[in-house]
Amino acid sequence: MPARITLRNIAERAGVHISTVSLALNHSPKLRPEMRARILKVADEMGYTPDPMLSALVAYRKKIQPASYHATLAWIDNWSTRGALRKIKVFDEYFLGARERARELGYKLEEFWLNAPGITPARTAAILRTRNIQGLIVAPQEHDGGKLDFDFSPFSAVALGYSLRPALLHIVTNHQIQSTTLLVQKLAGLGYRRIGLYLHAEWDNKVNHGYVAGFTTAQQALSPKNRLKPHIFEGDFSIPDFRAWFNKSRPDAIITQGIAMEMVSWLKPMRVPEDVGVATLTARADEPEIAGVYQNDMLIGATAAEVVIGMLQRNERGLPPNLIYSLVGGVWKDGASLRNHSTVSK
Repeated sequence: MPARITLRNIAERAGVHISTVSLALNHSPKLRPEMRARILKVADEMGYTPDPMLSALVAYRKKIQPASYHATLAWIDNWSTRGALRKIKVFDEYFLGARERARELGYKLEEFWLNAPGITPARTAAILRTRNIQGLIVAPQEHDGGKLDFDFSPFSAVALGYSLRPALLHIVTNHQIQSTTLLVQKLAGLGYRRIGLYLHAEWDNKVNHGYVAGFTTAQQALSPKNRLKPHIFEGDFSIPDFRAWFNKSRPDAIITQGIAMEMVSWLKPMRVPEDVGVATLTARADEPEIAGVYQNDMLIGATAAEVVIGMLQRNERGLPPNLIYSLVGGVWKDGASLRNHSTVSK
């Protein structure tokens, strides 16, 4: 027996072609699960380990050469109106990031809207099986607590965010606790002392209360006299409610989500950022005037694609027995809605 076990040695022992061994070791979905398992068992019994130099060469070749097409992934949209999901820029970047990463790995990402005329989740599942589409990325639900009566047993699937209830699939999302903590720390570093959180309950619910958790934790580093309770409101946005909270809490900086631009106008006749700073939990490059945390939405989508492709290659189908949460950290973004560090009094 050679010092290093080769693919040819495994092929001879297993009674298959060397290309079949290669497919098995790469967890290719093209191979029947039982065949893959048998070959992997033979390789393990023979003590096979990959050649590190050869693995490095293969990785290099994959990097410089475009990946060939392997299969199609499905983007599952369960919103009541076609196209409404991707009109929200955060979710559109999820899709774009997933599509680009899938393309780099040799996969195509195709949208499936579950509420089209004559379409049901069961009908969609049948179409996917007919087309041999086995990998699913379930987009965020329209509302927190969204339900999806879908048979996941033949598929490898991952959910974006927490809004699908109950949690059934592996989840990829922003690390909201980290993002909110980072935002409070940055504001404190800029000299802001009374930092408030004004947020709609729907958004905090959708992130498993990660915004409030991060904010409350970060407040512990502030002086006790300056710690403000988060203001979580329900129903429609209300200028009177906002002004009542503002006058009572007297924040010198406000953290919010989704309404930062509107808040600037609500604060008048006070001036932003001279009198009070405004920062958002979902900062964007196309809103340079608003500072905050960019949640790396493209990377979130790309990570979802990587997770589901890995599941396909490992032949992981159906509902997982243990959920895995992949959390993508946010990054700071400057903006005109906060004062410069040099102008903030200590």
